[in-house]
Amino acid sequence: MNRSLLSKFIIVGLALPALLLPAACLAYILFKGLPALSWSFLFSATEGVGFGSTSGILAQLLGSLLLALAAILVATPFALGAALYYRLYASKRQQGLLAGLLNILQSIPPIVFGLFGLIVFVNLLQWGVSLLSGAVILAMVVLPMLVLNNIASIERIPEQYTEAAQSLGLTHGAVIGRVWLAQAWPGILTGQLLAIARALSETAPILFTATVFSGVVWPESIFSPVTTLQTHIFYLAQEGSNQQVILIAWGSAVVLLGVVAAFALLARYISNRYENSQSLGVE
Repeated sequence: MNRSLLSKFIIVGLALPALLLPAACLAYILFKGLPALSWSFLFSATEGVGFGSTSGILAQLLGSLLLALAAILVATPFALGAALYYRLYASKRQQGLLAGLLNILQSIPPIVFGLFGLIVFVNLLQWGVSLLSGAVILAMVVLPMLVLNNIASIERIPEQYTEAAQSLGLTHGAVIGRVWLAQAWPGILTGQLLAIARALSETAPILFTATVFSGVVWPESIFSPVTTLQTHIFYLAQEGSNQQVILIAWGSAVVLLGVVAAFALLARYISNRYENSQSLGVE
């Protein structure tokens, strides 16, 4: 066997587990959860007996989406501001420090953010376990990702576009609005969609700050708690002796995976379409 063929076998042997194990995990979740899906399971929101284990998951699904969207609304202005500061005013040293800080923040375990939110937002500021507390803490979780994505989107704009705008006498504000945001919006939108998918995947931060297990269909205000698919699955999965409850948990997991995948695939579609347009010279 020559070296080239041996290298190929080694690479394939290392790559297959990375592909097959997640695929097997996904297949098993679908196998266990698809039997639970029905129209009433997906679109009923009446709280039933068993703290939500016998009713539909519409309330939990809407709560998850509301919390993730609220987090993105909170994080987006700060993420865009940080990216613009990085591009316009930061020195090389400041850019290096900011990039390092963002990478450190991305590596912080989400449960640490959850404990911070419990101490500061829930108790110190007395926001309570609420939509607002959960949205702000989720915004902190996804903020580094959004900032880095915004920086990358702006830096992909050809430098000659900026130079041409400046040569015409456009102010910083006009350059940002007419050139940078006009060119970078697909990349920024892609990052926001991926951040929504990330927020929908988080359980620990909202477990302490935003969610209750039952009794909530729709929050009455930003200071009311929500119920989410993430915590719904978490609580139901602890009832290992009740097969019906476990089936509901598997079904909820399939729905959550589908929603996360939908946002991720939409982000991928927008990214691919934008890249294709750029390669064809379509502005």
